[in-house]
Amino acid sequence: MTGASGLVGRALCGALVSEGVPFRVLSRDPIRAERVVPGAASYHLWQPIERGNVWTDLVEEARAIVHLASPLIVPGRWNDAHRQELYDSCVMGTRGVVSALAQASSRPEVLVCASSVAYYAFDPTGELQVAEDAPAGQDFVSRLVADWEAEAARAEQHGVRVVLLRTALVLGRGGPLWRIRRAASLGMGGPQSPRRQRQPWIHLDDEIGLLLMALGDSRVSGALNGVSPHSVTSAEFMESLCARLGVPPGVRPPDWLMRSRFGTGAIAVTQGRGAVPARAQARGYAFQIPALEDALWRALAA
Repeated sequence: MTGASGLVGRALCGALVSEGVPFRVLSRDPIRAERVVPGAASYHLWQPIERGNVWTDLVEEARAIVHLASPLIVPGRWNDAHRQELYDSCVMGTRGVVSALAQASSRPEVLVCASSVAYYAFDPTGELQVAEDAPAGQDFVSRLVADWEAEAARAEQHGVRVVLLRTALVLGRGGPLWRIRRAASLGMGGPQSPRRQRQPWIHLDDEIGLLLMALGDSRVSGALNGVSPHSVTSAEFMESLCARLGVPPGVRPPDWLMRSRFGTGAIAVTQGRGAVPARAQARGYAFQIPALEDALWRALAA
């Protein structure tokens, strides 16, 4: 697993430990990873490089690869250097993982790769709620996600099942929700403009549920929308969050603040891309926390 020390990675590792499933962690900081993600069989250095032969031995021992080390929502300045950093992490890092897989003498059954609902086009009207077969958008983040997914999909050429988990805003203790919570607590809990745009979201427990389904169900392949079936607008999301925090909605956060907090990933947070979990529901996945109010209560009370 890459990206094990992130919000989703830590939760997935905890689930694997509780089920007695052995796993290895690849991290930019293996010493820190061992501290924050206990229970792995071993910890190894990971870097987003184009060629992945340094990980071939690990790949040959694995039944599955979970590649989460491609965060879109990373604080940073909105500039070309930051965009290049994101591209290297998402695209080149995935290329390295698939290169290691291609060079292995025995290969895992499945590659589950983190992706994003930012793949889809921004819809300011809030009218579109798309399934996994919808086309990619044309802005920077949409093109980045499309390139990222294309690199992961190359693993199919080597007989590996590939699942692309297009995740929305994950509601859990920490992560992006904590930054939005802080802004709301400071009086900047107004909705993004336009108010009608969608704000896709998913509770951390369901994110892990979908990851486990992707790992264990051989019928699942290709894109998989990691979103709750309870769709809300940006206005509804912020109103629910502020009500849960007991603060007035306040004003809309200025663009410069969102960019400074989320970097290029501000697009993924502030530009609505309505999506529905069509494939997850078709495969019989039952969402544990489908309602936003319950998800916020659990995330903020955890």
